[in-house]
Amino acid sequence: MSCRPQHAARPTRRKAPQRRRRGPLLPLLALIATGLLVSIILGMGSVRSPEPAQTSSSSQQAGINDKTAASDVAPTPSEPITVAAVGDMIFDRNVGALIDARGGSAPLSNVSSTLAAADVTVGNLESTLSDRGTADADKDVVLRGRLAGIQGLAASDFSAVSLANNHTLDYGSEALQDTIAALDKAGIKHAGAGMSAAEATAPAIIEARDKTIAFLSYSDILPEGFVATQSSPGIAAARTDMDAVTQTISALKQQYDFVLVSFHWGVEYEDYIIGDQELEAHAAIDAGADAVLSEHPHVIQGIEFYQDKLIAYSLGDFVFDHYSRKTGESFILQFELGDEGVTDVTATPTYLDEYGAPSVVTGDEAQAILSRLEEISAGMNSSFTIIDDVAHISPITTSTGM
Repeated sequence: MSCRPQHAARPTRRKAPQRRRRGPLLPLLALIATGLLVSIILGMGSVRSPEPAQTSSSSQQAGINDKTAASDVAPTPSEPITVAAVGDMIFDRNVGALIDARGGSAPLSNVSSTLAAADVTVGNLESTLSDRGTADADKDVVLRGRLAGIQGLAASDFSAVSLANNHTLDYGSEALQDTIAALDKAGIKHAGAGMSAAEATAPAIIEARDKTIAFLSYSDILPEGFVATQSSPGIAAARTDMDAVTQTISALKQQYDFVLVSFHWGVEYEDYIIGDQELEAHAAIDAGADAVLSEHPHVIQGIEFYQDKLIAYSLGDFVFDHYSRKTGESFILQFELGDEGVTDVTATPTYLDEYGAPSVVTGDEAQAILSRLEEISAGMNSSFTIIDDVAHISPITTSTGM
């Protein structure tokens, strides 16, 4: 048997005598049939061959469409952080007497649930929490709160407190150490004071809803010997080195989602701000702060929107014995921090009882506090709408900073 491949033309040649016997038409029909068969085979191949390429092209196009559709989907907005901020708190004098009689949670018991409802709660701790130390003989007013006062702060779920104020070293470094230890044990963060300048100027870092907040605390009220140094305890100063303050804020804004700054400043018992307060607040916002939350005057001062950010020039006394109508007025400032910045700003009015313990007020008492807050906020780009004894505060226009 031959191993040579068989070709279609060879059988035709072997059957040539038969074609001659059957006449000329049969070879012609055979030739036509063979040609048609070849054409059909080739045609089928030409039809089938593009199919893989077409399938591949469709798959690629589907992939492109999928990616395009995915890129067109807007990112899910993050849940905003709710913040509650309050003013000065002491746990000495009349407030201390209340603690002695009713326990450490008593001063804040009427507002604890309101404060704890926020994701983040901050305020100024005006007195240390200690039973140690020696009173500063050079000061007329010295404060040292009961250690048990930490119970009220914990029950109210304070996230952090500011310590940069003019009473932090009233009883020396021992009382400050006790305060920091008590706060640390309770899981309450702190800023504005420490055993060195590095500790005093360090931010408290707060985490809430997968976001981070850097909380800073500074004081413009600087008793002699109170400012921390590299080797001595004390508080963080603002007015003596605002360049350092703004540089710190700018750096933190690059690392964390939000920056809150507390200043202890202003003139006591004065309703209206002084120039330095405005200059420092605006500088802090320009540097990257989202809100300035301040205290010290013992009365409330105006609320301003600057560059669409929030400034509370004085939140008033929140836990503090008092001797006049105005010093007993305060409020809980609440707002949201989110993708749109600072929004949903409200002020819930409070008033202090004879011991200096706050309670939320309604009716005429609420109207008196909120109306005065609106009055002293005139010219600060703030619009007030009072609904159900709560002031809803928003910017009148978008600030230009000019």
